[in-house]
Amino acid sequence: MSARASSLYDLAAARSAAQRRRMEELEAAGICVFCPEHVAEHQPEPIEHTGRHWYVTKNHYPYEGTATHYLIVARLHVVSFDELPDEAGAELWSIKRRLKAELEPAALATVERSGNMLYNGGSVAHLHIHLVALEPSPSATVRFRVSAYGANDDAG
Repeated sequence: MSARASSLYDLAAARSAAQRRRMEELEAAGICVFCPEHVAEHQPEPIEHTGRHWYVTKNHYPYEGTATHYLIVARLHVVSFDELPDEAGAELWSIKRRLKAELEPAALATVERSGNMLYNGGSVAHLHIHLVALEPSPSATVRFRVSAYGANDDAG
């Protein structure tokens, strides 16, 4: 295991000092913040919708430039989409359609980081999809980190 990552979190992927501290606390306690049994106690944002395979919550650390930033989180502790049954895909599309209708954004963007977070840019080893609503004139360009660590990173 890389010095950059632990079993549940990649601390190097934190986008703020506060987010990194929170990840360190959860890692030390062995708590996956996205597992349903930990949500009520460890996620500041409430679950807004629960389905058979997914739940929806706002991101406590939204990306700059978003009007709204949701997380669509797998209810099972998995890291890859192919660990879920095909029905989870249909439910995901339904959730995305519902959020689009509720938000009526100028545009939506989604990012799913599937597999090993050390190579996909993720910070939590639990499958989740970022869904962001965008306004016609956002305050900043929304940037998702989706990549393996570059040659200049100290992933050793």
